[in-house]
Amino acid sequence: MENAAPSDKRPNSPVETLAREKPATLMSQLLVFWPQVEEALKAGHKLRLIHKRLNMAGLQISYQCLVVYRSRIKRGKKAPAVSVSPNTLLSASPQDHTPPGFDPLANLHAQERKRRAAWQYPSGPPDISKLA
Repeated sequence: MENAAPSDKRPNSPVETLAREKPATLMSQLLVFWPQVEEALKAGHKLRLIHKRLNMAGLQISYQCLVVYRSRIKRGKKAPAVSVSPNTLLSASPQDHTPPGFDPLANLHAQERKRRAAWQYPSGPPDISKLA
């Protein structure tokens, strides 16, 4: 009788095997190492030395590319993360955060009022004698 695989051991799903594979993009590969990179920077190490160590660890990245990706990661962390659950309905109009009484078009509205004051349509039906 052959050695059969135990029935309680199931084969890995494609998603499980994907989690163990190396990410496809260079940015994704850098993000795997990023917590250690931040710790090294906080400890006072230069980015040039960190670049050499990343290359030794198998992440083949140029120094210029590392500098660009570092700025992108920093910029991405500054942006506030907005999480919305799929069941939440968003309002059609954005919330207005302007202070009360603030009108950015106040000058335009004042000019409009001046123009309206200069010309007024006469009330009532038109005068037929003036049309001819």
